[in-house]
Amino acid sequence: MAFNLLSNITVDELRNSPKSKDMITVRNTDSIPTVFKTLSKNGILSVPVLNEQSRPIGLVDYVDIVNCVVQIINHTDLLGNDYYSFLEREDLFNHTYASYVTDLSQRNPFIPVVKGASLLEAITVMTKNQINRVPVIENNVNGEGAQIVNLITQSAILSYLGKNIEQLGKWSLKSIKDLGFKEKKVISIDFNKRALEAFELMANHKVNGIAVNDEKGHIIANISARDLKELLNETRVFENLYLSVGEFISKVRQQDYKAVNPSISCHMNDSLANIITRMVAANIHRVYIIDDERKPIGVISIHDILNTILENINNNVPSTNKPMQ
Repeated sequence: MAFNLLSNITVDELRNSPKSKDMITVRNTDSIPTVFKTLSKNGILSVPVLNEQSRPIGLVDYVDIVNCVVQIINHTDLLGNDYYSFLEREDLFNHTYASYVTDLSQRNPFIPVVKGASLLEAITVMTKNQINRVPVIENNVNGEGAQIVNLITQSAILSYLGKNIEQLGKWSLKSIKDLGFKEKKVISIDFNKRALEAFELMANHKVNGIAVNDEKGHIIANISARDLKELLNETRVFENLYLSVGEFISKVRQQDYKAVNPSISCHMNDSLANIITRMVAANIHRVYIIDDERKPIGVISIHDILNTILENINNNVPSTNKPMQ
């Protein structure tokens, strides 16, 4: 059952970066391009920021960088069609530092768990505080304060669930409709709008991805903050923000945006277990609930899935074993 699956593994056993066994961090004095390269090089979406004493001061992720990009463009009044004037100001980012961008999106408060805590405890902290990642800390033996030893992300948790889906319990085979998922407004953008407008929507709504619709309102793709990392090696990175959303997606993913990826959508009669398996296989963070006409009528994020799992545990585990609320 879900309780045993999540309470019998500690946060020490899950690693955030698929490319490194060491704890990846940046300094508060690192520039935005440096932070950007650290995220992209290590295949991660967020990274802890350390001060001069090597103590953690917070987290930064791609959404924070998106917010920074949008703020600078707005501040310099360069949202017009003359984007070349903005391209000449890319030096602005070399003088913007991690200390400024840390939790700029207000989505990454620094709320840690201690080394040795169960994965269930980490999920409880995530759902209670509506955060996407939880730092793992331990006290320094030299008495120099807490040190970050791991970073538990929702993606890592979802991957763990996908590998152990049968242990989640038979209840996960129920349809998302039966589990209480409802229709809700989906944040979306037309494929012919500028990519910059999509990232503005993410910044304004404090989300890391939105749906992309065609001219008939059918969902055809998803655009997310991490799509920015694909442009890292471009010589004129920000010129791409003035492409249409469709052109931007085609460029960063090297495929026609009209080639609909079935993994990004689901129906109300799909089971939770099936959705988790598909999300893990496609390495995506959300799926859109669609009607028979492929129009989005809802969205399911990893956060929604973890909330549902925690609710199931609290409804089925004896009170003495329930995680703290």
